Amino acid sequence: MRSLAIVGGGPAGLFLARMVGLTRPDVSIDVYERNGPGDVFGFGVTLSDRTMRGIAERDPVTHRRITDASTVMTGVEVRPPGHRFRYDGFGGAAISRFTLLTILREQAEAVGTRIHFHHEVDPADPPHADVVAVADGANSAHRADSAAAFGTRTETGTARYIWLGSTAEFDGVSALVFEHTPWGPMAAHCYTYGTGAIQPGAPASLSTVVVELDDRTWRSAGLHTAVGSQGEIDPTALDLLTGVFAEHLGGHKLISNFSRWGTFTVVRNTRWHAGNTVLLGDAAHTAHFTVSSGTKLAMEDSLALAAALAEHGDSTDPAAAFAAYQAARAEPVGRTQRWAEPSMYWWETYGRRMHLPAAQFGLHFVTRTAAVSYLGLRRRCAERVDEAEAEFFTAAGHPPAPVSAATLPLRLGAVELPRRVVDKSTVDGVLTELACPIGTEREAASDELVRAAAATTGVLLRADPDRWHDTLRHASRVRTEAGVPVAVLVPAGWSDDLARDPRVDPWPTRIHLALVTGRIDLAVVDG
Repeated sequence: MRSLAIVGGGPAGLFLARMVGLTRPDVSIDVYERNGPGDVFGFGVTLSDRTMRGIAERDPVTHRRITDASTVMTGVEVRPPGHRFRYDGFGGAAISRFTLLTILREQAEAVGTRIHFHHEVDPADPPHADVVAVADGANSAHRADSAAAFGTRTETGTARYIWLGSTAEFDGVSALVFEHTPWGPMAAHCYTYGTGAIQPGAPASLSTVVVELDDRTWRSAGLHTAVGSQGEIDPTALDLLTGVFAEHLGGHKLISNFSRWGTFTVVRNTRWHAGNTVLLGDAAHTAHFTVSSGTKLAMEDSLALAAALAEHGDSTDPAAAFAAYQAARAEPVGRTQRWAEPSMYWWETYGRRMHLPAAQFGLHFVTRTAAVSYLGLRRRCAERVDEAEAEFFTAAGHPPAPVSAATLPLRLGAVELPRRVVDKSTVDGVLTELACPIGTEREAASDELVRAAAATTGVLLRADPDRWHDTLRHASRVRTEAGVPVAVLVPAGWSDDLARDPRVDPWPTRIHLALVTGRIDLAVVDG
């Protein structure tokens, strides 16, 4: 490879230029960006501790510059109406998008990269280079032009969201704010992103505030019509949202930066390369922003692609490098997308769970993906788990105790159960057995399940135990929307010992957590 052309001057493209420049100083590198150097939209972005460690290992100079301009985040704070629950141990760095792009541009130029601003590349006339890296975002025109070659698949979410800013401070946490409004439930993801170098004219410190709500609430509040001539949010809508989240903004207002309402699109590609063209960042894959994934995945892609190009640099055919890059990234990207999928659905339907007691709601939120385990939470923030368990035990008429929720009795209609894990024969004739759909809870089969459950006095969901987290999402929906008790089938042969290593026996903590968070009412042993 003698020449590299990069389409897109975002974090993925600029960091790739930097890393290739460091590892292959003999390569001619050009970046083509349709906007100008000051045309930065949005506010702050976040990078996980793991991503920052990866940058530090390969490029300590860039790592130091990003660190110096970032705000350290140590945890998340879930704020259901009238409450605040802080969960420590979820670290990361928040930085102004403008600052990050400025650092990456300067670092790329320092290794000889030529950046061509106000240069939009026509997909029908790609740059002449040995390798063309496409990093033009989730709506990539270059990927769309060759969708069949890449095997592109997309899925669009149902929630409405908008990226806003504020001068309010959020004290080193990512604050997840939930409010009841006259129009329906509203929520926002908020974090302060630093006091380092920021966009000229901006305040010394800014926070990102991403507002997310369901389509019905969005329309009921009139937010679908409160837009300017370019589709951007108008001042009346900003004032309305400022009022909704006033308690958390502390007298500060929400700010727009040409902000528009959108729906999130999940992008997947079977092949990340075709001919001499390779995809990276959001052009290759997306994962919902509620798992802080976009910039993280983009920069990790850049590290992996640069390493593959360096390893296979003597070849005149880039196919081997591209294959190595995709092989290295497919599993971590796939894992992030699997974590992000339930988070995306959770945020689309959070209003269904705002009836839960506050601490249980918080625990429901932080366990919305399979990435967080019960014992992991106990290590990080035992007090928060204790609070949720206390709510559950008290509601069940028992004082809080360090035992499994499965040991508590439960009245199921006219039947008094001594425990919340019973043999199947115990509920025969009491619960109606229904098959749990294989798809997501947004699909027609899930709607049919809810309708069928509503016609019963209680249901027993039958599903593959290996699909435990998928089953819980359907169970939670049935319990909330159909309003009937829900049981799930589980394997036999496990104990109530919450201290057991989940790698040996995951079921004690799985069942306990599902009960405490209100996803199920009981478990039924199959066989």
